[in-house]
Amino acid sequence: MDLGYDVIVTVSGMLLVFLILVLLMLIIVFEGKIFDSMKEKKAPKAAPAPAAKAAQPAPAAKAAPAVQPQPEAPQVEPGIPGEVVAAIAAAVHAMGNGRYTLRAVRRADRGSWGRAGVNDTTAPF
Repeated sequence: MDLGYDVIVTVSGMLLVFLILVLLMLIIVFEGKIFDSMKEKKAPKAAPAPAAKAAQPAPAAKAAPAVQPQPEAPQVEPGIPGEVVAAIAAAVHAMGNGRYTLRAVRRADRGSWGRAGVNDTTAPF
């Protein structure tokens, strides 16, 4: 076999792969710009009309902002580390978009994961 031919095939193959990757990257960037411009066109204009500005109350007449009550600390079963409670609270907050709060953290019995698996695999469509 000729070593020169093998090198040419390898280099041309690698060059082709990288050129296609660059082309895909350009296509994805171009699509992103198209979708961003479409999103900007659909967004309503934020500038209110002059008549709407006059209808707004004066700054002095605004009511004081309502104070939101602080959520209570969750009831934690002894033996559960604070890091675990913080991680669970953060997950609940993130998945609920801030609408839910953590009230209690208790250890589950050992069979709950098994029951969850059975419920998941036998649930009707």
